[in-house]
Amino acid sequence: MDHTVRLAALALASLMLTACQGSSETPAAPTVGATSTSPRVTGASDSGPLATRGAPTAVEGRDYTTLYTVDPRGSAGARVGVRAIREDGSAVIFNSPPPASGELIAQSQAGIQTVKSRTWLAPQTGAQPRQDAYAAADGQSFVWLETKSTDLFYLDWKVFAARPGQAKPTLLGDSFDLTKTDKIPPPPGVKVITTDGVHAWWTMTHQTGQKDVAWGVRIMVRDIAGREPLTTAVEKAKLPAATGGGIAYVRSRDVDPGAPANRYDIRLRQAGADTLVTSGQLVKDEQVSTMCASDSLLAWAVRSAEAPAEAPASASPLGRLHVIDLATKAKWTIALDDSAGSLDLSCGDTFVAWGNGSGNGDPAQYAFDVPSGKLWKLGESPGISVVHAAGAMLGWTLPPVSAQDPAPIRITKWHAR
Repeated sequence: MDHTVRLAALALASLMLTACQGSSETPAAPTVGATSTSPRVTGASDSGPLATRGAPTAVEGRDYTTLYTVDPRGSAGARVGVRAIREDGSAVIFNSPPPASGELIAQSQAGIQTVKSRTWLAPQTGAQPRQDAYAAADGQSFVWLETKSTDLFYLDWKVFAARPGQAKPTLLGDSFDLTKTDKIPPPPGVKVITTDGVHAWWTMTHQTGQKDVAWGVRIMVRDIAGREPLTTAVEKAKLPAATGGGIAYVRSRDVDPGAPANRYDIRLRQAGADTLVTSGQLVKDEQVSTMCASDSLLAWAVRSAEAPAEAPASASPLGRLHVIDLATKAKWTIALDDSAGSLDLSCGDTFVAWGNGSGNGDPAQYAFDVPSGKLWKLGESPGISVVHAAGAMLGWTLPPVSAQDPAPIRITKWHAR
């Protein structure tokens, strides 16, 4: 799915869903973690958080080693995009052929790219073609969501999974089977699907059957082998992120009107228990827009409120990024040069990386190295500033040759410092 369209749809859905949820339990009281005293990057205030402005540029050979670059050109005019990378450095790719006459999209095909080859899975079929929208990977397994929607306001879906040696993907769920309609608003937030290599979790909107509350939000779960039934993992929650054999998720007023308006909770559901990881404050119109996790790190961004239309660009409020070391509970806050409304965020084992997706504002990509407490600029790719991380692997988009061309993706190994 086109990145700009996808993010615009998510932003609109967030506004739609804020006013149409039911009630829920009151979140638990927040816990307090240790505060990091790691060094700040050049340009950051001595008394403030880390800041992207003034971050030094990462250097090839010292900070990372390039493994290969994913060519975005497929056969017969097709475009190839990366949706995730794996810990061995391979990339989860999707082939998007040109649509046939009278069609808006063509059927996507999932595959794996390595340094030397591309391997494609059998494309899925249906009454209408579907395009890939989201994907996640863990170990050698990966999951993804396809939609036939090309509408800003709707996101019907089918979720698939693939494991090593599997030529035909496993269908994990179909939104039509659950909702009996294809007119489903997309869930709020930039991240929708996650996996730990055993299960897949994804966020969906659903009809409530109530006159005054049309749509609710929940996180679904199913094992990627497709042997267990599809079930609801968490009600009134968003932004699932697999970590430690469970999922972290966000609960706030936009998905749960029973939650405080000025606070968000990040909780962890694991081994039958549901515990509070941390809480944070929100001012009017702020929201948690995205979250990622590995088994060692958790990171999330708070989207700033929209500036008044008449305000100058320099007056636009900026978002912030938070990082927690799950073992030590050390925390960092990073001031962004961007609203974080479409932030593309990904977690490795020792670092967190991000770009601004297709949003306006800062087009650069960054990596925050947790062991050293240092922040690095990776590059810039206006219009599609995307990153991917897994283990020690890190990928980011390079600028296309022209605005009409697809963007190549550089796949690297990050050197923790």
